Amino acid sequence: MTTLIASDNAIIEVNNALNTVLSQYLNINGNKIDIRFDLPEINSIQSEPTVSVFLYDINEDLQLRAAEPRRYNPMTNTLLPGWFNINCNYLITYWDANKPSSDSSSPDSQPNNQATQVMTRALNALINNRQLTGIPGAYIRIIPQQENLNSLGNFWQALGNRPRLSLMYSITVPMKLQDIKDNITPISQISASVDQKPSLNNLQINQALTDKLCADLGGIEADTFTSKNMKVSGYNRENINDN
Repeated sequence: MTTLIASDNAIIEVNNALNTVLSQYLNINGNKIDIRFDLPEINSIQSEPTVSVFLYDINEDLQLRAAEPRRYNPMTNTLLPGWFNINCNYLITYWDANKPSSDSSSPDSQPNNQATQVMTRALNALINNRQLTGIPGAYIRIIPQQENLNSLGNFWQALGNRPRLSLMYSITVPMKLQDIKDNITPISQISASVDQKPSLNNLQINQALTDKLCADLGGIEADTFTSKNMKVSGYNRENINDN
């Protein structure tokens, strides 16, 4: 059965699990990377190298909509709470502790600059932990730019026109609905019966067909129709014999 998390704590548990995974990969070899779950102030310089994990969108994951029925609890004669999948989209960015340098020889301008190293470790943390701790039913993926952000250009413009290395991260988790008490009467006995009706004989069938045909022909009496039919039939047979 899918492991569910309570609706009151769903987002908090996802954030905590994500923080645990990132901390294991970022804070290694004596490196201290600050992890925060919001966006720093515009044009601010952080006291320490920072990874911002910004939750910008929450929605129901319709592509992973499950059709699992609510289970029945025979002890209480009620249905257990249902569940659905919620999708959380994150923008993960790196914020340096130093002001941007105008010198191309500075460490921040090199191929192995700290932003690249930190975000590489963050990427490893995400792709190597498809199952988050305590949320085994989660579905995790790195995604392209989403329409929810309008465009990254507008987004960075709102943050002081300084683009930063970033990752788009999406996680879908099963969330338990509220426990609404639906009392169900259990089925204790099933029975079935068959009533056999007498079959019709050929005479009854012929009479019914004759009555229907007479009615369709304008209400001709059945006896009259039968007599004329016999005469016509005989006439046809005589013509056939003569030929």
